[in-house]
Amino acid sequence: MTTPADFTFIHRLRVRWAEVDGQQVVFNGHYLTYLDVAITEFWRHAGLPFPDALAFHQGDMFVRRNLIEYHAPARMDDWLDIGLRCERIGHSSITVVWAIWTQGRLLVTGEVVNVYVDRQTRVPAAVPQAMRDQLAAFAAREPVYRVEVGDWATLQPGAASVRQAVFIGEQGIPEAEEWDTDDATSVHAVVSNLAGLPLATGRLIHAGLPAGHAKIGRMAVLRCSRGAGLGERVLRVLMEEARRRDLHHLALHAQANARGFYEKLGFVPEGPVFDEVGIPHQRMVIRL
Repeated sequence: MTTPADFTFIHRLRVRWAEVDGQQVVFNGHYLTYLDVAITEFWRHAGLPFPDALAFHQGDMFVRRNLIEYHAPARMDDWLDIGLRCERIGHSSITVVWAIWTQGRLLVTGEVVNVYVDRQTRVPAAVPQAMRDQLAAFAAREPVYRVEVGDWATLQPGAASVRQAVFIGEQGIPEAEEWDTDDATSVHAVVSNLAGLPLATGRLIHAGLPAGHAKIGRMAVLRCSRGAGLGERVLRVLMEEARRRDLHHLALHAQANARGFYEKLGFVPEGPVFDEVGIPHQRMVIRL
């Protein structure tokens, strides 16, 4: 019997009105859309987020085959639990099996075969060993990320690549305003996958501040990896580094739309919202 315990990863979503057909059940074709949503989350949480992880390896993937078997219908407002696991990795193929339940009732089972290809030629190529290792760690429920803490000289390549993508490329912040002299004296944190692809970063400024005080800044997560908890990993490791250095008064300038994220980790707003590089910000503080 197929059960959720048989799967490495579970993604939950809710059936929407537009997905129900004239028979008052989910139209059969939508189950492959559900798979597409869930498998994107599978790769994200495995530390191989689309499209950046494939680009990092100079590759891409295409669907070769989809098999699907229907067992029972889903209806409007059902919560669907979609389970996935990597079943097999061949020379250039990656097979993922999947299933969907609602309230423990099995609805669908399936299998999707993807083919890994060279990014330039689009000819099938061997699945890189680093991707195999990443998927093996995920299947074994082992860590799929590495967190490094160090100085700018050591971590600049990774930290700079994430900040370039997020602040300059995505948010349109002028490059001249992104890089400053604080980088050289700050403690930096970088989260990467096992192959070394940088996914998130942040920094802890303490030089030139009153004794016991520090400022967290330049918190950034690649868009493709948001929702996998990497921002929290960066923030927690910087807070722990602050404790280690006897820095107990922390402040940061949060982008206003991220205020809730920092509040969950104990930061409280201080003062009014203000503009910084054309983006609304809120000063937030915490005492460790």
